[in-house]
Amino acid sequence: MIDPKLIDVEFKFDGLVNEPTEQDLIYAGAESFPDRFLVPRSEWDDRIAAHEKNKSSADHFSGRFTHQANSHECVCHAAHQAFMVAYNRQLGGLWHDVWFSPLALYTRITGGRRWGGSSVIDSLYEMIEHGMIPDHDGPDGHLSQVEKFKHTLHETSGRSEDWWPTTGWVDPDELPDGWRETAKHFKVAECWRIPDEEAHASALLHGMVVVNGRNGHSVPHTTLSIENGRYLSKYKDSYNEFRYDSERLWGGGYCIRSVTLPVDPERPTV
Repeated sequence: MIDPKLIDVEFKFDGLVNEPTEQDLIYAGAESFPDRFLVPRSEWDDRIAAHEKNKSSADHFSGRFTHQANSHECVCHAAHQAFMVAYNRQLGGLWHDVWFSPLALYTRITGGRRWGGSSVIDSLYEMIEHGMIPDHDGPDGHLSQVEKFKHTLHETSGRSEDWWPTTGWVDPDELPDGWRETAKHFKVAECWRIPDEEAHASALLHGMVVVNGRNGHSVPHTTLSIENGRYLSKYKDSYNEFRYDSERLWGGGYCIRSVTLPVDPERPTV
């Protein structure tokens, strides 16, 4: 039973500047959601059951929660989930999971402005053009990606951990020298606009993350579910918690269909 307090949560501003219009998303590089990927509503229940049985919805391809804490980085935490899931799904699971730094994306798209948030279209455009920078930490533990990748950064400016070699706010010119060498291996290759509820549900039923938002907060939806006869979209919020939206809050964002993949997943930047 889902706690009603977790459904259709009303947020206060913590980073989403303007909900993107369709024209905004076109400008950022998102293509139309293909008609052939639309799932008829009559098939939703069976698709949901199949995902539950096979553990194949997007949340099973996400290697972690992130926690933005006292920051305005929500847009980039949501983008991080969408990218991570697309990467892992293409590689068939979490065996080659890579964790990325939302902060490294956020400071680039704001030009070094810490407060005031960011736009979805800027985050999407940056992922397409320049890519993602890995986190210090990874699925193998604290600092497990520092040796694996030449360029890494901490997760967020909103909190600090004792073991992080870098902490706090970072301006773009303080990113690791040569970061583009690493980020170029982690770019969005194909993304689609989510214009309405039908596309929203269809993307989830195809195992993709849908990024949208409202009330100044951006969220990454991972799973379509049924509760008491109504459909809910579960999202992996950037506060270490799953929450749910009813249909009235679906649509209006994007999904990532594919990202660049390494020749050797064990050495993805070689």
